[in-house]
Amino acid sequence: MSTSFDKRCKIFFHDYGGHAFTAQIARAMAKRGADVLYASFGGFATPKGKVDGESTDPTGFRAEQITISEPFDKDNLLRRQRQQIEYARIAAAKVLAERPDIVFSSNSPLEVQKHLMDACKEVGAKFVFWLQDIHSEAIERIIGKKSALLGRLAGAYYRRLEIKLLKSSDRVIVIADAFKSLLNGWGMDTRSMVVIENWAPLEDIPMLRPDNDWAMKNLRPGRKRIIYSGTLARKHNPDMLLHLARNLDVDVHLFSQGSNADYVQSVAAKEGLDNMIVRPWVAVHDLPSMLASADILYAVIEKDAGHFSVPSKVLSYLAAGRAILASIPQDNLASMNIQRAEAGMVSAPDDLNGLLSNARQMLEDDSLRQRFGANGRAYAETLFDIDAITDRFVDIVQSALGQSRTLTMALPTNPTPSASVL
Repeated sequence: MSTSFDKRCKIFFHDYGGHAFTAQIARAMAKRGADVLYASFGGFATPKGKVDGESTDPTGFRAEQITISEPFDKDNLLRRQRQQIEYARIAAAKVLAERPDIVFSSNSPLEVQKHLMDACKEVGAKFVFWLQDIHSEAIERIIGKKSALLGRLAGAYYRRLEIKLLKSSDRVIVIADAFKSLLNGWGMDTRSMVVIENWAPLEDIPMLRPDNDWAMKNLRPGRKRIIYSGTLARKHNPDMLLHLARNLDVDVHLFSQGSNADYVQSVAAKEGLDNMIVRPWVAVHDLPSMLASADILYAVIEKDAGHFSVPSKVLSYLAAGRAILASIPQDNLASMNIQRAEAGMVSAPDDLNGLLSNARQMLEDDSLRQRFGANGRAYAETLFDIDAITDRFVDIVQSALGQSRTLTMALPTNPTPSASVL
């Protein structure tokens, strides 16, 4: 039996990045009887989940990818801000047209959150701020690398905006207790904030053999492999991958796109590192095969980014059942997950010797890698229970809307997909 709704409600799920786990929870809520629209930014270059409609989607689920008038520029900060505001207006117009009962919004720039919140107020919808990153901290750090003064000014402006939006939200979900501690330091009352750690959709990442068909077609045979898959942004140090390739007799694969991926490819070519292999993100249906082909999966986040961001790729790594090598601050939730699961080895982001030592130990010990991988998958199967997670989201909706709890069986799926692209 599962918690469901005592009357049908209309939910607008918005994830700027279109991640796999947000698409999964949106579909899961539709299975519980909600009318759900899942919206994401089609022009934002990042690994995507199931952001379009599929034949197995439940009744009441729709998916739309929102687009803007020109290609999105991640690297030019001024152009990026202008484009984010354009996107924000389009997304807010969608809320006005849909008139939902409640909006969940995650992974979104603060300008987008503000426009969506204003739209919610106009149509009388509740707004749930699903906090994935402390945006103002990230903005201060990024701009501060160019100008310390501008970084402080921008950080102060966006911190005021972030606090205002969080205080004005009807509900706030944070992904780690550490976020509540930081927000407490800002003078916010965090007692009513709900902590729901991110997860990976187990149904989308089955356990596969390392020598699967995809691996045989796409990777060099007979080589040990360290794989990094996902976004390689300003908070990730690309030189760590090059350091691994320079010092280990192993193929280091980077599946990513953008300026940092281009940088790694350029340096590898100049240095003749034929074991540093850069390729674009794989399609969502190839992700399980790609992850399974790794001997070791690698994650990194810089020290000064560790307290405002949690690398969610680690969750997919756990689900894939492969040993994890990580350069992550010890107090980051991703690091804690790896260590709690006994699924890999973690060193500090600036500890090059520790990284190489951990990598060598794992590469030389097949049984250690197998044990780490099995532990990670078991941990994921215990914590990534989508039914239990959905119960928590249903409770948030019902408390925000003043509904009572109803126990029911999950509704059957609809064989007809319902999706469109803006």
